[in-house]
Amino acid sequence: MGDGSTTGGSVSVIQLPRFLTARSCGETIAVCQAIQDEESDVVIDAARLRFVDPFGLTLLGATFQELQGWGQRVVVHRVSADVGSYLQRMDLFRGVDLQGFTPAGQRWDRRDSLVELTCIDDHTAASDAAGRLANALIGAVPGIDLNEEPDDMSGQTEATRLGSPIKYVLSELLENALTHARRAGYKGARVWIAGQYYQRNDLFRLAVTDNGCGFLGTLRDHPDLRRKTHREAILTAMKPRVSCNRDLGIRTDTVNEGVGLTTVLRIARAADGRALIASGDAYHNPATAGGSLPVGTFWQGVSVALELRRIKLETIRIGRLLPTLEDMPRVPIRFE
Repeated sequence: MGDGSTTGGSVSVIQLPRFLTARSCGETIAVCQAIQDEESDVVIDAARLRFVDPFGLTLLGATFQELQGWGQRVVVHRVSADVGSYLQRMDLFRGVDLQGFTPAGQRWDRRDSLVELTCIDDHTAASDAAGRLANALIGAVPGIDLNEEPDDMSGQTEATRLGSPIKYVLSELLENALTHARRAGYKGARVWIAGQYYQRNDLFRLAVTDNGCGFLGTLRDHPDLRRKTHREAILTAMKPRVSCNRDLGIRTDTVNEGVGLTTVLRIARAADGRALIASGDAYHNPATAGGSLPVGTFWQGVSVALELRRIKLETIRIGRLLPTLEDMPRVPIRFE
């Protein structure tokens, strides 16, 4: 089979590629699709696997959890010690039958540099996840101490001064992801997040992935969507303040500004980073454009992958990156 699958008896064996990353998004989505297509128990051969970024983690985590929800057994074997230790630390192997690898017992606090794979199924969890991502994003910026006591006059710390606007934007992104994913009959959709700081090149990578209706499903009747294709839906979703919540009157009891995706893309660009958005049969990289995924490759939902240079965060004024339309946020947020 072209997807690396082999069959022995009633159990399928699927070989993972060397890289499960945003930079190999087509191959990453294809192997996850191959796993999801199996109707029986699945054995994952990880012998070739060498590197997984948060994009790969969230897609694989969503895939494993979907199979487990259907009562299918997921077995992972032949994973190397280094890769296995990392994936175990990032909580990918929950509910997975891991063979030939013994997970480490000790777990260090690394909230200043990573956020483990986390499944979000309600809006309270989305807010908490946004806070953890913000802390990991700024955690080792020079002069930032996550344990610093707040200033008596302002109630602020360096961490909250920098982290609060980042948390606000990430909260918008996660809230929108969770709400939009559950339209068009996908009421049980969930969101997966993960984040990781890579010190050698000063890059922080994060990913937000859902298994919902996708951008085309959520924006199908939006007036800005000119052609009903997955690629056009991605491009429409990137426009400032495009949000079916606002335009179609959904969740009017909460703050939902439709600025999350637009602003995180601007933050990534300002921080010398990059982004990738995949939905349905298409993907888009704002820096180099994008296009269709390989023929037959499809992700049911949306995945957003971002990377940025952490050292640049102190120079960014996030308030200036928000879309400048007439309706500003209805909550008091300090952006400076």
